[in-house]
Amino acid sequence: MRTRRFYSYQPGCVLRASGPDAAEFLQGQFSNDLSKMAAGDVVYGLWLDRKGKIVADSFVLRRGDEEFLLVSYHCAEGAVFERLDAYLIMEEVELEGCSSLSSGVGVFGEISAIEEDLEVAIPETGKFCEEDGVIAFWGRRSDEPCLEILAIATESKSKFEGILEGVRSGGAVELVDDEMAEMAIRSKVPRIGISFGERDLPQELGLEVDAVSFSKGCYLGQEVMARLHAMGRVRKALAVLSIDETVTREFPLDLVDAGGKRQGSLREVVYPKTGGVGLGVLNLSFVEGDLYVGETLVRRVDTEETGHE
Repeated sequence: MRTRRFYSYQPGCVLRASGPDAAEFLQGQFSNDLSKMAAGDVVYGLWLDRKGKIVADSFVLRRGDEEFLLVSYHCAEGAVFERLDAYLIMEEVELEGCSSLSSGVGVFGEISAIEEDLEVAIPETGKFCEEDGVIAFWGRRSDEPCLEILAIATESKSKFEGILEGVRSGGAVELVDDEMAEMAIRSKVPRIGISFGERDLPQELGLEVDAVSFSKGCYLGQEVMARLHAMGRVRKALAVLSIDETVTREFPLDLVDAGGKRQGSLREVVYPKTGGVGLGVLNLSFVEGDLYVGETLVRRVDTEETGHE
């Protein structure tokens, strides 16, 4: 059994959307289907622009008939607020930022013991639990299950701090930023708002299965999603890459083949003891061969080695 691990963070965005028109408005803006949500449900998806490119991602949590929370690990509250506010005309919807008051911890491993040890209710998949302003739901940081525990108000801070201290005192290992990034990279989970986003289509990042509905009605970017779905594929896809030398230039970086032809872009790299590992976007037409960032050699890592298919 793997040791319990945890990652403490402040979410990039916690935005409350409320009002009599909130449900209908969000449904018309979000890439995934919110129409069947009941109170206590969670749906992950994207906020797209008219060209189908990703503006931000969010977990949408329905707290009641007229109240929702929009939570993103890395996307700034301002980006989500501006994307939604730009399309608010006559709708009775209020958007209220809560990010500065929020704290979170993601917990991996030995999940069954959390409820007893920390007095945190464990939600079912697609649901969240809330008590005294502390919310628990299942996140998507890697291919390993992660329970997100989030405090969203000042009055919930003491309860959250008690939970966090319980995680630490229970022998859990704290993950640092690079370790969390490595887990995401090896699992091919793009970190929207850090290394991926405005230049990307959901299909290029493998997000069309979990984050896009092809059966719901109109939403911003829907026409592009439908067209790409009808085509069956896009021209780019995520790739896990190995790189031995330290890259110090600003990302994204062009990936070129031995002939100097651009084949994609390297978005992020971390350097564990086993050597540098990164995540990039590659042309599907590039099947095999060496790649370069400048003069630095980059190799594609086989999917079996990453543990993700």
